Amino acid sequence: MTKKLLLAGCLVFWWGVLAALTPFEENNIAVYEKAKRAVVHIECLKKPAPSKRSFPERAVGSGFFISEAGHIVTNYHIVENAYTVLVSDWQGTRYQARILGTDPPTDLAVLKIDPKGPISKLSFGESTKLKIGQKVLAIGNPFGLDNTLTVGVVSALNRSLPSPTLELSHNIIQTDAAINPGNSGGPLLDSSGKVMGIITAILKPGAENIGFAIPSEVATRIIPQLIEKGYAVRPFVGIKGLEITPRLVTLFGIKPEEGVLVQSVIPGSPADKAGIRGGNKIILLGDEKIVLGGDVIVGLEGKPVKKILDIVEELTKHRPGERLHFEILRNGEKRTVEVVLGSLNPSLLKP
Repeated sequence: MTKKLLLAGCLVFWWGVLAALTPFEENNIAVYEKAKRAVVHIECLKKPAPSKRSFPERAVGSGFFISEAGHIVTNYHIVENAYTVLVSDWQGTRYQARILGTDPPTDLAVLKIDPKGPISKLSFGESTKLKIGQKVLAIGNPFGLDNTLTVGVVSALNRSLPSPTLELSHNIIQTDAAINPGNSGGPLLDSSGKVMGIITAILKPGAENIGFAIPSEVATRIIPQLIEKGYAVRPFVGIKGLEITPRLVTLFGIKPEEGVLVQSVIPGSPADKAGIRGGNKIILLGDEKIVLGGDVIVGLEGKPVKKILDIVEELTKHRPGERLHFEILRNGEKRTVEVVLGSLNPSLLKP
């Protein structure tokens, strides 16, 4: 009898040990339980493409509430050309949503519903403080599987996605948290439950654990404009730039060792009118095309420029029509160029 009691006690003890949650698991559960109430499933019917006869197209994705009034953030590519947008909350309640504003260059959109009850919302964190290796959690609706949680790390920072603006150039978060079709528009959260990014893409079909998110620092600049105006008003310079890295310096002997190398200048743009020059020598480095020989931007409005984000952050403080002073190096000679900011042409707004 004593042996049986002892054995039973041991089984209870080990069951308790095995059943105990680790701090890692406890955090995952806590973040999920709080955030899942703010994540929504989005389903759209879109105007059919000319090549697909007259059948409407269906698109699904994710989004999340950012206000108790019913504002939802998602991706532009989910609601593009949509004539019907249905939103389902975590309890399955369905709403007809209105598209308040869209911004194709950053793949952001804001929807609005009229809530039938209390709304749980998410808050943005500071994506500039993210570190490679830091834990992140994604919640969304991959393949229509509502409220799916995946966990991973920040795999890389400062990745780029195609965009006519500089905002998504060398500024994207890469994660190995599993991302699949339907996750787009959902939140990428840190361990405190703050939104550090908005899921926007996977590398390509077949690629594993390579997903991308729009950083919160971009989203928090654009979203208020989408709510207020329906679109983002941004100054336009008209350059395509490449950050100078130690790798480029070693390979090509670029000088200076920090700054933004101007790859190309859009004809007729403010940069073109101001006399900023792009490169003229194309180098293929694997799949990457690098254009050498252009001006190097080393300063803007008296502040040093070491990366593209330095230019983006300064531009966000100004409006079209204002004058900015770029400090450039051309053939080793430093000079200041005055650029009258333009307004980004709507024809350039599609990535």
